[in-house]
Amino acid sequence: MHKNRANMDGNILRLFLELKTNSYLARLYLRYLLRWGLEKNSLSHRIALTYLFNNGFRTNSLVDRLALTYVLHGGLKKNSLVARLVRAYLVKRGLAKHSLFNTMARAFSDLLKKGDQTKNLLETMAFMYLVKRCNDAVDKGLSVNGLGDVFDLAQVEGIHLIDQNFEVLSKTRMAWQTAKTAVHFRSIRAFYQETSDEFRDTAEMGYWTGALERLRQLEQEETECD
Repeated sequence: MHKNRANMDGNILRLFLELKTNSYLARLYLRYLLRWGLEKNSLSHRIALTYLFNNGFRTNSLVDRLALTYVLHGGLKKNSLVARLVRAYLVKRGLAKHSLFNTMARAFSDLLKKGDQTKNLLETMAFMYLVKRCNDAVDKGLSVNGLGDVFDLAQVEGIHLIDQNFEVLSKTRMAWQTAKTAVHFRSIRAFYQETSDEFRDTAEMGYWTGALERLRQLEQEETECD
């Protein structure tokens, strides 16, 4: 692979070869927390999700934060005047399609990178609580659906990676070919990788398999259009 680097897009190559596990494991853990969290209706759970959202949402508007926090905790499911007002506000502000999950996942990824090394007491408490609850949620999910669900959810995240970077990858033929080569390399490495953590190993395989399949799908669609 090193011999062919001269014919590759260096930025794209680094993007995929240097991608760290936190970038998608945070999203995977969060999916398990939202689906299998044992204390989904508890006050502490709501506070933790609110903390993640407000740390990941980039705005100085307090009203925007309050409106989306209302949505986060199921406020729009109610048939009330407040729900109607919030819905109208979100449409007017262009926030109706805002992804709460992406916002929280970004904050959780940053939190995992810092780990327990942060000197901020609130961050430390959030880290300890969320890691514990995510581990509980993963254990619950594995006991019900096994590792197959991990692979499937990780595939979704691999697809998300390609869709998120599609504009950059499609700029040149070299960029696209570099992405295919790098992702194929990561998928092979993930397949032969064996550690004591079956969850991470399975997630790694699912993630890069999903990314590779998405690249092939997009390429096939482009060929059919031509």
